[in-house]
Amino acid sequence: MRKRYLLLVLTVALGLSLLAVDRYTRDMTTTVTEQQVAEPDYYGEMLVSRRFGTDGELMDTFYAASSVHYPQADSTVFKEPQLLVNQGNRWLMRADEGVMSGKKDTLRLSGSIILRPQENTSPWQMTTERLIYNLQSRLATSDDLVTITGENSIMSGTGMLFDADRQRLELTSGVRTRYVPE
Repeated sequence: MRKRYLLLVLTVALGLSLLAVDRYTRDMTTTVTEQQVAEPDYYGEMLVSRRFGTDGELMDTFYAASSVHYPQADSTVFKEPQLLVNQGNRWLMRADEGVMSGKKDTLRLSGSIILRPQENTSPWQMTTERLIYNLQSRLATSDDLVTITGENSIMSGTGMLFDADRQRLELTSGVRTRYVPE
């Protein structure tokens, strides 16, 4: 009778130890898989991308110092992105970092963003810390503090909408303007 109990106890102990080994190896496999998913699948340096409209006219040119693509999130992270909006009125957007999701036509810019006309003779420029630009509709939005500087004036407000086609910039709330005549 005691041999049966001993055999039963050994079988239960062996089963519990196999269960513990299975759980341990499953945790290790999950960690390795998560690390692989977070790794980028390609890198790029000195990126230049041009988009053309259906009529063959250049719509915009995108530059970045570097790019890294993450397949799990299907997103690309850019360092020092610059977007030259060429069609119609010419604008330049520059930032410290940008992120573009694979299926969406939105570019999320962050860190010391400057939006200004491409000609260096214009004194107008807009600065903010975060901006979302839709490549198809050519609309830029921000919910952060926006500062616009120009000839003898400084304007600031929270949030903005910029329409590149119509050359219209609208500050959403808390607008303050300071004008100092020469």
